[in-house]
Amino acid sequence: MKKAIQIKTDGTVTELDLSTDSLSTLQEAVGGLVQAIDITEDMTMWCNEEGKMISLPHNPYGQAIWVSAYGHTDYIVGDIVLTGGTDNEGETLGLTDGQIFRIKSLVVAVMQMVQPRMELI
Repeated sequence: MKKAIQIKTDGTVTELDLSTDSLSTLQEAVGGLVQAIDITEDMTMWCNEEGKMISLPHNPYGQAIWVSAYGHTDYIVGDIVLTGGTDNEGETLGLTDGQIFRIKSLVVAVMQMVQPRMELI
């Protein structure tokens, strides 16, 4: 199984299997055309290529991942998918169980910061 994680803008986390028809799965998960962004050598973030143009909502969970890699240089919108990096042939790799655990832990930590702020609005 080639594991991936979808993180929606509301913090919902879903494990995906990219073993077959990975492009269609990625496009469905982000709601359109995909853009791949290498976060680290062994992790890629996939987002909707047109997300900003069609005014998708901010994704604070994707934002936290982006900031950890690149600082406050961009604004992440829409649902995202995280996968492993790529192999020597450029094929997308799945996430390890350790990566999945760290991603889920990050989502919980961000949710603890975001939820109280949302209640104030």
